[in-house]
Amino acid sequence: MRKNTDLAEAVRNTAYFLWEQDGRPEDRAFHYWLKAKEMHQRQLAYDKWLAEGTPQERAEDNWRAAAGEIEEK
Repeated sequence: MRKNTDLAEAVRNTAYFLWEQDGRPEDRAFHYWLKAKEMHQRQLAYDKWLAEGTPQERAEDNWRAAAGEIEEK
């Protein structure tokens, strides 16, 4: 499978934005990348959940699906 390059670029851009907002601290690139990845995963899962009509029992499945979508596509 190949990685979703648009999503990967969005995560990088978000990480860079967060890093700049915090004053560009050194040696924290991975921290900001993880934070940005989680933000995008949360948004993807939420969008999937909304698209399904907000079923309570699907929240965990949507979270895992979003994680897979971010990891590879």
